[in-house]
Amino acid sequence: MLSDRDYFNNRAKDWDITCVHDHEKIDYIIQLIDIKPSDIVLDVGTGTGVLIPHILKRFDQMGHVFGIDVSEKMLEVAKSKYHGDQITYYHNDVFEITHENTFDIIICYSMFPHFKDRKLEAIEHMSKLLKKNGKLCIAHSQSRDDINQLHLKIGEEVKNDRLPEMSILKEEFEKCGLQLNHILDDDAFFFILGAKDY
Repeated sequence: MLSDRDYFNNRAKDWDITCVHDHEKIDYIIQLIDIKPSDIVLDVGTGTGVLIPHILKRFDQMGHVFGIDVSEKMLEVAKSKYHGDQITYYHNDVFEITHENTFDIIICYSMFPHFKDRKLEAIEHMSKLLKKNGKLCIAHSQSRDDINQLHLKIGEEVKNDRLPEMSILKEEFEKCGLQLNHILDDDAFFFILGAKDY
């Protein structure tokens, strides 16, 4: 079986055609996160950069977004579309980032199931990367059921990449010192936002 990296590398060239995101929904998600003009943002699993233009619209000259992904081919597509002094791309796993208290905001958009059996560990790790009062967001512009059904259909490599129940994420956020700010769990969105209180 292919690794996640190989799976996404193989699909990177056509990803923006086969995986179409609702940009009005993304704008709404970014609005809920409330990115400040000078925030330092980590976009985990940035893929082809779907969030990048939405984040950049919120910035002044001090804001910066770091896009990280395990797929170098996805990053190549992102770099071809969005580049500039306020964007840095990393071909890496977020678990390899060890700079604690660094980011104002960390966003996992449409990627959290791909942490596989390390989902709760990922929340704990990312919470440490946040500055005090920094925010962690896990978001999908579809329902939990829709995401899980989609993964069953699109490939052997990701069929078991499941989005957990919201109650599990709420418990882990609170355990990691993330005060819950906003939750959506309905037919249109799966969204949890928490702020670091230490």
